Amino acid sequence: MFVRRFAFLALVLGAFGCGEFDPPPHPSVQNLENGVMKAGPADPLVVSFSERFVEKSLRLKVVKAEMDADENLLDEQSPPDLEAFEASTLLAYDGAAPDDEARTFGGTFDVTGRTLTIDSTKSFAVTAPYLLLIEPGLEDLEGHRTRDRIRLPFTYQLSGGGKNTLPTGYFYFILNVDYLATQIQVFSYLEVDPETGVWRSRFTNGNRREQLNSRPGCPSCSGDTPICALVPDARCVKPSQKQEALAEYVDFLPESEPPNGYYFIADGFAKDENETTAFGTAPFLIQVTVGSGGILVEAQDTRISGVFRKHADQRWRATGSLSVDVVKLNGVGADPTKGTFEAMSLFPDEVESVADYGTPIPTDLEK
Repeated sequence: MFVRRFAFLALVLGAFGCGEFDPPPHPSVQNLENGVMKAGPADPLVVSFSERFVEKSLRLKVVKAEMDADENLLDEQSPPDLEAFEASTLLAYDGAAPDDEARTFGGTFDVTGRTLTIDSTKSFAVTAPYLLLIEPGLEDLEGHRTRDRIRLPFTYQLSGGGKNTLPTGYFYFILNVDYLATQIQVFSYLEVDPETGVWRSRFTNGNRREQLNSRPGCPSCSGDTPICALVPDARCVKPSQKQEALAEYVDFLPESEPPNGYYFIADGFAKDENETTAFGTAPFLIQVTVGSGGILVEAQDTRISGVFRKHADQRWRATGSLSVDVVKLNGVGADPTKGTFEAMSLFPDEVESVADYGTPIPTDLEK
């Protein structure tokens, strides 16, 4: 049966093998490198296409990158939140109705050949993550159309700091790196200058450790799932299990020393913008050992960029993006990658609770 199916497949492929595949137009954002814009937030946003296209078939939006845990946008969730999605939409263009203010808004749009130049009526926010969405149906002059929504993420790098209200203190970060689907959990001690916005931070690896098994409410854990976790519910987990939410930090303890621990120092800038604080780093190096085989992952010239906001409960929370110029495995490789991060401040009693296990969060900021 397998042989007959394989022969039939070969016959079908052979019948079409002489034809040349002609894909639909592919968009790209100019001055975008690994998710970070090299142009300024007030400069025009220029979108290039791989070939000429039917102008009336182009529909696009620029939205804030607000997604659920499965990376569904607000209008892709079940049920969709169309009102919130509309509120998160900064720019929209409909080539079939370029003069309809309900469908084309937020700036001026100039289509010239294979290029769309967008002049937004407002500057983009520094460090905020955005998505350029190309809706399905973009058609080239031969009638080849896109079938799926195309997402092009971008952000603007903070290049300097200023007056800010981000406090010096303890934080917890989750970094999700696209390459190898790596997740990095780190406790952080952040020292911020309130006038210049210059900051330095020590990021210390967070691990699920056996000391946590003595907590009240923990089941007896051993074997393949030897560590107790209490959030979102009491259970036994593998040490390597990924974290789903920042609240799960209580199931981790800092560990600086190899073979299971590491730390890195990063410098950056912060600056208040309206009711938020823009937050970015200078390039820094991350060296992480992952997997049972002890693979050394080096993320060279890593940058993170995001926005902190103080919430009603007095906790600071942040979301943003990260980019890595070069990723190496055991010293080999030259690929770039990107990802996302989220972070929150820790209250004094939470910091003390971590230290109660004999593992205080390190504060040494010397490299």
